[in-house]
Amino acid sequence: MPHVNELYDFTVSFFVIHPTENKICLHYHKKLGFWNNLGGHIELDEDPLETLEKELYEESGLKPENYTIIETHQGPSGIGVKELPNPFGLHMYKYGDKNHWHIDMPYIIKSKTAVLQPLEGESQQIDWFDIPAIQDMSKNKQVDPSTLKICEWIADKHFD
Repeated sequence: MPHVNELYDFTVSFFVIHPTENKICLHYHKKLGFWNNLGGHIELDEDPLETLEKELYEESGLKPENYTIIETHQGPSGIGVKELPNPFGLHMYKYGDKNHWHIDMPYIIKSKTAVLQPLEGESQQIDWFDIPAIQDMSKNKQVDPSTLKICEWIADKHFD
């Protein structure tokens, strides 16, 4: 998708947890050249939940009935507005070499299946990794340091 704004784009990202093993899904990001969590740009005609559902399906094959969104905090509900699941943070980072930034809403997703089937045109290099494997990949600069820290935090808080 072309950028909506020259300086800033809103995005959603997801860290998908394996249904039965202490592993997290990563895919090889073709543009960035390293393994990363899944995610994408929020289009002008989408809200964050719609983007999450669309991108998660495109990049992993997971449909809403195949996963649960884990909310790490919850505000009041039933207040007469469309309620969106709470991301675990609100992150801003420089994307690529240009002066362009992403404002990201990251989510934790618990998959109900271990089968990953990205759609055609998406990265087909996708797999489940345990934390020692992600740490090794980070040492070899195959995983971004922030991705490693988030995966370690998820493992500490959400693995059995």
